[in-house]
Amino acid sequence: MKKINLLLAIIALAISACSSEDTPRIDLGTTPENFPVIDGSDSTEPLRRILLCKLLGYGYKWEEYPLNIPERPDAGPRSIRIDFDCTPKQQEHLDKECLLRNNTHRSFINLIDDKVELILTARSISRDEKAYADEQNVSLIEKPIAKDALTFIVNHQNPVQNLSIQQIQDIYTGKTTNWKEVGGEDAKLQPYVRNRNSGSQEKFEMMVMKDLDIIDLPEMYIGQSMMSPYFMIEADRNGLCFTPFYYYSVMVGNKWARAIGVNGAAMTRENIMNGSYPYTSDIYAAVRSDIDRSSMAYSIFEFLTTEQGQAVVEESGYIPLSQYRPRK
Repeated sequence: MKKINLLLAIIALAISACSSEDTPRIDLGTTPENFPVIDGSDSTEPLRRILLCKLLGYGYKWEEYPLNIPERPDAGPRSIRIDFDCTPKQQEHLDKECLLRNNTHRSFINLIDDKVELILTARSISRDEKAYADEQNVSLIEKPIAKDALTFIVNHQNPVQNLSIQQIQDIYTGKTTNWKEVGGEDAKLQPYVRNRNSGSQEKFEMMVMKDLDIIDLPEMYIGQSMMSPYFMIEADRNGLCFTPFYYYSVMVGNKWARAIGVNGAAMTRENIMNGSYPYTSDIYAAVRSDIDRSSMAYSIFEFLTTEQGQAVVEESGYIPLSQYRPRK
């Protein structure tokens, strides 16, 4: 575990040292005036902001963004502060009108409603969103641009290091209710989930639970924000929840919770890349199928899977597609 924590610290330090000055500006003909309206998941916000910096030649820094909670002044994820090299009017336009900060579900709805031009999300379109798109006679073009994983987290005082797929499913169907049943202490096991249609909740239902019925949990056990799982687990020694690996390893770190392995595979970047961790997932870019193919939004959509685009993905801390080489 000390080695894993050290690795996370090294990754965070390496990412913090990056800036757009490390590589030259990428010239797609992008200007502050033609930069498209981009939305997406909370966890893809750093990538969206770094992408803007690379295409416009701006510098950036990683900084913590406290959530203005009086009792927890240190609480909050890290993200990107952009050093805008433009006029105040252009800065306001880019930061307020082009770089939107909605969650996964809302960004899909915004794209379907033609309020945004491009979205970067932690998952593919959900069942509810697809039904809404069909009602609006809208179709989307989606493609993977990076690799991530669904990470299960526990309190630092919880001795459990690993759960099997079956054990996780039994916990969330209510068959397993005590940590001693899965190698832990004799204590009531409290599972937590996220709100419906959130990126991690949709991944959890589709990848982990599949057709199984999840136990009905009170609202107090349902996290409404990306930081909710961390606050819940920090306060509950006997809790279990899930979060994107990128959010855990790059944006938050392990000071509030600890990631555990699944099916004997530790929750590490290496195990995502080699495919041994079972809940590896994709990060997506999406546009409407009726998008103007000559638009800047479509140019950026296509750019993201080029060699240069994947270098930007890697600089953000995500795993580029080329590094995913599952063992045969």
